[in-house]
Amino acid sequence: MEPIIRIRGLKKVYHVGEERVRALNGIDLDIYPGEFVCIIGRSGSGKSTLLNMMAGLEKPSKGSIVIAGEHLEKMSEKQLVNFRLKHVGFIFQQFNLFPSMTALENVTMPLVYRGVGTRKRKAAAASMLRDLGLKTHINHRPSQMSGGQQQRVGIARALVANPEVIFADEPTGNLDSRTSEEILGLIQQISRRDGHTLVMVTHDPSVAEHADRVVNILDGLIVDIVDQREKNKAPENTEEEPA
Repeated sequence: MEPIIRIRGLKKVYHVGEERVRALNGIDLDIYPGEFVCIIGRSGSGKSTLLNMMAGLEKPSKGSIVIAGEHLEKMSEKQLVNFRLKHVGFIFQQFNLFPSMTALENVTMPLVYRGVGTRKRKAAAASMLRDLGLKTHINHRPSQMSGGQQQRVGIARALVANPEVIFADEPTGNLDSRTSEEILGLIQQISRRDGHTLVMVTHDPSVAEHADRVVNILDGLIVDIVDQREKNKAPENTEEEPA
């Protein structure tokens, strides 16, 4: 299987006054279609910079990022915007919802930018909100919802356009442990159902336990990749059928 994300020799250097800060020091990584990959590391390790590079939000200093066969490092800003609209969904830690809009209106926004008609985009947004357990909150504004409900709206917005890749930046960072487990389960459930590739940044080992693979990053370098697919595989039912 060909990787949907292929990263080679990725480096990022920031200039802070007279200093050169190396955020990424040469990253090589392949991520495959339908995978759930967690990138984990402490503050300052380079994990968020790596996510921003993959999402086309920042330009690399050196190296290549290929997603769905296209080189992001060669694209103009306009091309990157169009690429993200077609291929990428985002789930943010801070929810980033429009406060004056209802849940339905917030979720329709990616479809508005894609030029989808009003009736079709409202139907798609309502369906996704129902999938995420928000049937009774479709017309609520963010101020009328809990943190967990707002994050469900954020997930619906990321998934409604059926992108190939979902990038999630600490999506459970502002939630309590019980709500975090629920939100993580929903992201996984719908991503697997619809065949999305999920790339999540976290500092929380308990979140990373759910991933297919965990990429540990330190000082801008990948120091370890742990494959957890066998460990996380659902146990088979070995009970015999009654005669």
